[in-house]
Amino acid sequence: MLYSLVIYWLHFISFAAVNYLSHFYFDQIEDNKYYNIGLILPDLARAHISKLRINPYKNITFTTKEIASMNDGCNKHFASDRKFHNWMVFVDITNRATDMIRESGDKDINRDYFITHIMVEVLLDKILLDKNPNLANEFYDMINSVEQQWVLKFMRYAGLQDDELWKGQHKRFMKANFLNSYTSLENVVAAVEGVCRKLDMIELNDDQRQLLIDICETIEPELARSIDALEIQLL
Repeated sequence: MLYSLVIYWLHFISFAAVNYLSHFYFDQIEDNKYYNIGLILPDLARAHISKLRINPYKNITFTTKEIASMNDGCNKHFASDRKFHNWMVFVDITNRATDMIRESGDKDINRDYFITHIMVEVLLDKILLDKNPNLANEFYDMINSVEQQWVLKFMRYAGLQDDELWKGQHKRFMKANFLNSYTSLENVVAAVEGVCRKLDMIELNDDQRQLLIDICETIEPELARSIDALEIQLL
């Protein structure tokens, strides 16, 4: 039942699986909520409106501390993404997971490297939630503490034209509370399947889901052991 609900949530809010919790966990600054929401805004924007993209606004002088802080957080997001995706542990684990799909003999799983890339990202968020069970609640509390009018003002730099569309999508995002579902490998795979559905990729069958769960079970311990090294990598 929970698995079905996760699939429903991911499809309903046009979710793209990303490191929401990881960005928040590793890079947040205490008592700077606008910086902290900036850390997730590049991914949140895509989740709310698929074609909306935030750019690194490095040559603009913002006149309010709220918007300037959000911009600083966004720029930190892009910097951390570059470091994470070039981190050798991430590259090695993703390659190994991809090889495991190919070695399984299932030739119907297309874009396998993309699937394992997303799977490792979501698995990292699960590991952080396992270590910090209240992390998702802290994440949502942080978002709730931010005055959305400032977010809307910042998002207009990215081309937001419909405030009501953003508000509606944001309300659904918060109500779904899907990050608290990252409590099992089954739900990690459900999140990956949500991305596949959103992009009109293959719809996984039961055997393929189990294959991905087995792969997660194999790679999770090494990823969990590498959290401290990742924290250093992201400095």
